[in-house]
Amino acid sequence: MRLSTSLLFLAASGASAFAPTIPASASTTGRRASTSLDATIAVIGASGLTASECVYQALKEGDTVVGLTRSGKVAVPKGSGGSDAEKSLTDDNLTVIAGDVTSAADVAKVFDGRDIDGVIVALGGKTSDVGETMLTDGTTNVINSMKDKGVKRLAVVTSIGAGDSENQAPFFFKILMMTASEY
Repeated sequence: MRLSTSLLFLAASGASAFAPTIPASASTTGRRASTSLDATIAVIGASGLTASECVYQALKEGDTVVGLTRSGKVAVPKGSGGSDAEKSLTDDNLTVIAGDVTSAADVAKVFDGRDIDGVIVALGGKTSDVGETMLTDGTTNVINSMKDKGVKRLAVVTSIGAGDSENQAPFFFKILMMTASEY
């Protein structure tokens, strides 16, 4: 329960994994400084439900987003997109690359010629649709590209185990989640 409460607090506080810690003395008004970095964030799996929300929120904060999707498209998320939900998401600060995360060459395209500050991996899908090794092979490709380019910030998000997806989770993931939920 502590883990869930901590994550909820982190999400509600607007804290960002890509935001620097700015001492109060750095603020000229004595108030807390903005956490907006104007960062360039790579979102892997950008067309998924969770990932499209990450893309949308990053763009709202003024960040630049490079998304990798199989379809080459990202839709406005249902969660906060209002009347624009499910329409094609377009923004001058958004670059969407069509590609397969299991292809190291496709993943490398996300990083080529860009100064990526951080990466969000939000891969998912039913195993029958994406294959047995998409998560591990894809994440390995992302981490290798990050190492090649010196990118050190990584956030991994998943909705596996939420709602009716609990039965789709691999056995060891279920064990991990049972262990984490005890704390």
